[in-house]
Amino acid sequence: MLKSDDFPTEHLKTLTEQINNWLGDMIRSNRLRLGHVNLDSFELGEQFVMACLNDRELRDANSLDRDLGELVKLTGRRHHQLKYEKKAMAYARSLVEKKEALCQLFATKLALKVQAAIEWLDAHENEFPEFAEAVWRVRLVTIPTFHTHAFLIQKLKDGSDVPTGESYVFVVSAPDWMEKLPREKLLRTREFLLAFESKTPLIGVLGTTDISATV
Repeated sequence: MLKSDDFPTEHLKTLTEQINNWLGDMIRSNRLRLGHVNLDSFELGEQFVMACLNDRELRDANSLDRDLGELVKLTGRRHHQLKYEKKAMAYARSLVEKKEALCQLFATKLALKVQAAIEWLDAHENEFPEFAEAVWRVRLVTIPTFHTHAFLIQKLKDGSDVPTGESYVFVVSAPDWMEKLPREKLLRTREFLLAFESKTPLIGVLGTTDISATV
């Protein structure tokens, strides 16, 4: 079974109110153009705890023999899909350790790409018997130096949040010039990292930059 981290329901009402306020402002200022809409038509979709893979770990040759779950660092943020008439239109980010307070809201293509990735995994989950035999946790990993996002899929020990064994990686979004990065395929860490070999990071986010977010 594939699942995301549990969301603390006691913070749901406050987060929803914050999102509605921000959405209203985005619609009024034409940053989100949907014509005449009712905010009640929006709904919170899937949510994922976020992690970051920094350039140092990405470039380290020793990383090829490690699991992606060991290389990433939690950002302290949670990604929330926002849907309008069942279609992902935007996404929000909340601060996990600050009672899920809203910190970001964007209307970009990433929301659609996350939805497409979720739908692919749902459609192909039965092709992987190991998913039926255990609980696998899904988190959203961002690789800032390559504008890339991926799902980290970790098998959990029975009744715990402790990962065990080798993880899977599924590409959610990446630039077109990352042509060696396989799409619509479950990857192991080594295959995922090798796709970045010989590729040049985007200028401005290099080396030891730590983007694990604190606000």
